[in-house]
Amino acid sequence: MALRSPFTVAIVAALSIAVPSAHAEPTPEQSAYCVAALKVRAEPLAQRVRRGDPAAEEQLLPIVTDSFAFIGSSYKQGVDSAKANELLAAAEKAQTQLPRAELAKIQDACQAQGRQLFSHANVFERAFVARAARNRIERLRQRS
Repeated sequence: MALRSPFTVAIVAALSIAVPSAHAEPTPEQSAYCVAALKVRAEPLAQRVRRGDPAAEEQLLPIVTDSFAFIGSSYKQGVDSAKANELLAAAEKAQTQLPRAELAKIQDACQAQGRQLFSHANVFERAFVARAARNRIERLRQRS
């Protein structure tokens, strides 16, 4: 049996937190972890949108949609804004210690889980998430 470094164990634990089983609803902590990871992925594209780059909007929309799918999941579980912000801050802090390559793996897994959450949502939930994502991009565009 291969020995695992504490760092490897931490990454495996982070991935297991970030990516629940295929049809399981993520916990609020898991959702916050993924929102934090996707926020980091989205920021360079958001900057391009603020500068008026329409191609960046197309790339950013799926990331923002996946993030809002996690936010919607937490909302359905009754997590209030203060608690959600607290969980997000803790997730952001934890992720600052991750190497870029490991964070990218987590972001990929979170994006896949976000797409799955969105696809399993009912029509009203999907409409709400899609509208929230489009509104977020519109606000970024108006800041340019």
